[in-house]
Amino acid sequence: MPPHTASTTARPRSAAWVRTPVERPAARLRLICFHPAGGGPGMYREWAARLPADVEVLAVQLPGRETRIAEPCLTDYQDAVAQLHTALRPHLDRPYVLFGHSMGALLAYGVAMAAARHGDRAPGRLLLSGCGGPGVPHAKPGRSGWSDRELVADLRSMGGTPEEVLADPEILSLVLPTLRADFALCDTFRRPDGPLLDCPVTVFGGEQDTVTPEGLHHWAGTTSASTTVHTYPGGHFFLTEESAPAVLATVTAELAATPA
Repeated sequence: MPPHTASTTARPRSAAWVRTPVERPAARLRLICFHPAGGGPGMYREWAARLPADVEVLAVQLPGRETRIAEPCLTDYQDAVAQLHTALRPHLDRPYVLFGHSMGALLAYGVAMAAARHGDRAPGRLLLSGCGGPGVPHAKPGRSGWSDRELVADLRSMGGTPEEVLADPEILSLVLPTLRADFALCDTFRRPDGPLLDCPVTVFGGEQDTVTPEGLHHWAGTTSASTTVHTYPGGHFFLTEESAPAVLATVTAELAATPA
């Protein structure tokens, strides 16, 4: 049964929001990863196996997908950030870095701002991928209202979705409602109130993505610390395609440079 959407939902326990593919209780650093629209925590499973043993990967899982498929999706950015921050607070007790791709970048930024407002430990670094910074006009607003045919065509053009998924009506009946909810969430994004972050920000982008280099550099306006931008061959899902090894190498180097 397809997930239904809602702007608010009951706050599940922290365990429902976080998947830990490889538990490393002695790790010096946690990497908390946020998935893109339509995605899930499974995309970071390989990272957990390939990153150094002193890094523990925590993959965020929003309602409406994978093991939470029966729960209502979130469609409001501020509500999603508030619930994520509440669920993640128990995991912010040790040094951590936030990584997010596309919609996940907006959520990672929101959680970092929420942590600052509530006096929590700040992230050692913010890693943001496939998304322009605050103030950059969205290239495809209103996608939550697009027809199934338009959404499928858009997914095909961006890559990252297997053709067998796009050609299967039964699978699409499960995927598209979640995707629409995630797009609605992105459309409600507003820059959170509060002062600039004080952690370094590293930005990743695909050279053939619709997110321009200028858009990537807009993240510099969110922090008083340094901002570094890396670009790689590929489109919107460059980090899971041909540039995956290079991206993971850069992430590894950024984590190594982050003090714990």
